[in-house]
Amino acid sequence: MSFTVTVANTSSTFEVAEDTTIIQAAVASGVAYPYGCQVGRCGTCKSRLIDGEVDHLPHTPFSLTEKDKQSGFILACRSRPRSDCIVAWLGSDTADHPLRQEAGRVVHLERAAPDITIVHMRLEEAVPLRFSAGQYAELTFPGCPPRHYSMANQPGSDTLEFHVRHVPDGSTSGYVARALKVGDPVFLRGPVGTAHLRPRQTGPIVAVAGGSGLAPILSILGAASALQLTQPIRLYFAARTREDLYREEQIRALTENNSNIAYTPVVANEGGGGGRKRLREVLEKDLVDLQGWRAYLAGSPQLVDGVTEILVGRGLAPEHCHADAFFTEAEKASILEAS
Repeated sequence: MSFTVTVANTSSTFEVAEDTTIIQAAVASGVAYPYGCQVGRCGTCKSRLIDGEVDHLPHTPFSLTEKDKQSGFILACRSRPRSDCIVAWLGSDTADHPLRQEAGRVVHLERAAPDITIVHMRLEEAVPLRFSAGQYAELTFPGCPPRHYSMANQPGSDTLEFHVRHVPDGSTSGYVARALKVGDPVFLRGPVGTAHLRPRQTGPIVAVAGGSGLAPILSILGAASALQLTQPIRLYFAARTREDLYREEQIRALTENNSNIAYTPVVANEGGGGGRKRLREVLEKDLVDLQGWRAYLAGSPQLVDGVTEILVGRGLAPEHCHADAFFTEAEKASILEAS
């Protein structure tokens, strides 16, 4: 059995089999629909269900709350139709930039940490990529499957910067770490993502990054500095060892030029305990009442889930927690298989 889904934004229609999500069917049908993680964490595909019924597959509460469901919202990547449906993806609180598919080339490579390679690329099209600080793109390197990486540079830059963490047995990240060269071609699809800076929101900001999750956070902080935002901003950068802390000169420059930005590195092997325990202790000590605050989180799914729990417990409204969790393909496959 299959059902017809109509996308009100574009008037596109496509068939969705009963064991298939709306995003899976949209992609297979060639219908443009914003999406990111496909496992119910990033919120990029959050949509309004105008008509019809769906089953909700497991997802994180901060991407779609119970209140959201009661108000008629769904995550298209975790929704299986149970009738013909009409849906519309959201745009009111989401960056609205043209989705581009562009060829480019690597112009510079640097090893920033033992497992972090920073890739600088330039698009062949002379027009800079329009995006909001905190968004990401899908990159395809020669002979590799596509992967998502966040822009670390400022919107409007001629050169794009991506931080690639070498995942053990990772085909794409392993290629980037060992074989990618200056001059190699890169294909980009983007921008996508909803965990971007909301400059009109004036409340204090807490930003938490783990590993290569520093990339979108650097973009957000740089944009906040360029826009001369004045509210307090607290950055926590979690790493396993001191050697894993990178781009600290850039961070220090931001704090020196912006008295409202405070930086706290959190190293797992200092002060005893594991990484998540250490981060929890620091956040719970520093952050007491987060009513009216905004949060931007980027890192592993475990970091994002754990930090979200802490911040919401301190009074942060779930809808003000903007997060991108970075999955390995093995983690993503495991979640999809469990569905």
